[in-house]
Amino acid sequence: MAAQSLYRKWRSQTFDELVGQEHVVQTLRNAIVDERVAHAYLFTGPRGVGKTSMARLLSKAVNCLAPDPAQRPCGTCPACVSIAEGRAVDVIEMDAASNTSVEDARELIERVQFRPAELRTKVYTIDECHMLSTAAFNALLKTLEEPPDHAIFILATTEVHKVPATILSRCQRFTFTRHGIASTAVHLRRVAEAEALALEEGVPEAIARASTGSMRDALGVLEQLASFTTGTIGLAEVHSLLGMTSAAEVYALIEALLDASMADALRAINGVADQGADLRQFARDLVERLRALLLLLASGDQALADVGADEVQLLASWASRADIPRLLHWIKLFSGLDYQLRTTPYGHLPLELAVVEALVTPAVAAPPASPRATATPSAPRATPPPARPRPAAPPQDAPSPAPRPAPPRQEAPPQHVTPSVEPPLARAEVAAVVHGEDAAQAAPEPHLAPHSIPAQVPEQDPSAVEAPPPTLARPARAPRSPDEAAAANADFSVLEQIEHAWEEIKRDVRPKSPTVQALLHSVRPVDVEGATIVLLASSAFHKENLEKIANRRLVEEVISRQLGGTYGIRCTIEARAEVQDLRGKIREARKDDLVRAAMNIFEAHIVDIETDEG
Repeated sequence: MAAQSLYRKWRSQTFDELVGQEHVVQTLRNAIVDERVAHAYLFTGPRGVGKTSMARLLSKAVNCLAPDPAQRPCGTCPACVSIAEGRAVDVIEMDAASNTSVEDARELIERVQFRPAELRTKVYTIDECHMLSTAAFNALLKTLEEPPDHAIFILATTEVHKVPATILSRCQRFTFTRHGIASTAVHLRRVAEAEALALEEGVPEAIARASTGSMRDALGVLEQLASFTTGTIGLAEVHSLLGMTSAAEVYALIEALLDASMADALRAINGVADQGADLRQFARDLVERLRALLLLLASGDQALADVGADEVQLLASWASRADIPRLLHWIKLFSGLDYQLRTTPYGHLPLELAVVEALVTPAVAAPPASPRATATPSAPRATPPPARPRPAAPPQDAPSPAPRPAPPRQEAPPQHVTPSVEPPLARAEVAAVVHGEDAAQAAPEPHLAPHSIPAQVPEQDPSAVEAPPPTLARPARAPRSPDEAAAANADFSVLEQIEHAWEEIKRDVRPKSPTVQALLHSVRPVDVEGATIVLLASSAFHKENLEKIANRRLVEEVISRQLGGTYGIRCTIEARAEVQDLRGKIREARKDDLVRAAMNIFEAHIVDIETDEG
């Protein structure tokens, strides 16, 4: 007979034993004492935080035979014991992931009409209720709203956003929070002591960090460690089993970042890589420590930082050397490495690049301006003034017009219009136009820098004014078509949306066809052509199977529902060569962080790409 898992063995049997979720415990206790138990509850929150345990405790409490309502559930009466042992016929637990159809819902509705066989109250617990089909939810609506007086429904889900609003409005909702590192470590020490397991100092905190707030995962790791080693469980065993790096290596990298020592930082990364450790887990540990340091520095509250007692003093010493802008910059860099480290063929290169970028790029809250934008509003978030008509160009032999007085609203000094203050760029320059302006109005004259006005130039020698600086000269060319740029921007906006929602699209496909979901794991969106999504497949096998009519229609249906339009798909197995036309250049420019920030700040879109040619 298989041994009982620790998370099942140590499942809470009374409200006092439940770790965390005090807000839920107190509310339900008061409801039981006051005999105001609702007919339907919805428990939401991440996995492993006690939703199912709370559902069983509530089942016990409404059926407990203890005379004092404040002591329910007692855990010792026949009703509590039968529910704990799983032999109470009036407490029904249904897994919605395997009972999704409307027929399952109708069978439940028929059974709920019968009175309890043994206990006072029938309790129906529907786990992962977001997996129910729309028809099943609709069938449950009336019963959830007005169930028999002998029945209670408890719904549990990790993805509450997928539960229809009609269901949410019929339930009392309780949100379960993740367990903190300190509370998880305390519970692990209690379980280890009862199970006669010896833990080195720091082991409970390491397990708690690896479990990311899930008590069930933490107890599972502790059970693995008990089988993995004999005698005292040390940090080395934890790191070996979980593929983690030691805290000292994470600390060494943070110290190097705080000291702005690029050599020490790169040595720390290469030391981790040489050990064969999981670089993704190392990046997660690094982000977790930086986040704790940010919270401590921003709030001064150690409880908010949620760290073990072994790290409080170390974080306090780091806080005296750190500042919020740098920490914010580092967290953004390192938190985006998970996908790159999983897919890159270059080993730990993404981590090295992130460290170098963290130390060489300034930490700013927002980019100061768009890179070489050729048309921007006169002031952020202000309505731009109408374009001033320009006089016709004078003939070559005509004298230059006399400079006009500068308008009073222009106060920019001359040095703000010289090209020397523009940031150097190794990429194409982007011409952006603010919403409401015409593309033709946004294009500057070839010999004028952005926002320059002839009246602002001080009187100079005529010979110096006649010849423009060589760095501002550009070869003449025909203007781009605004329609072409607008179409490209629209397509790439859709591509960004589908890239962001790709994982959710694959999850939505799974209930209808796990096979198609498996195919989608081997393709990715690479382009949008009007109403057609172009998917790059890893092989001809995946392309041919995904283009079958039934499979293609299923994917198109899910994508169209996700994006709120009608879209088709087309598969290819050849990565497109680098496109040098306007469409390809706009696509590459939109990937740049500074360009995207400028587009957001000025509510702009790209109308042209100009390349420096001398």
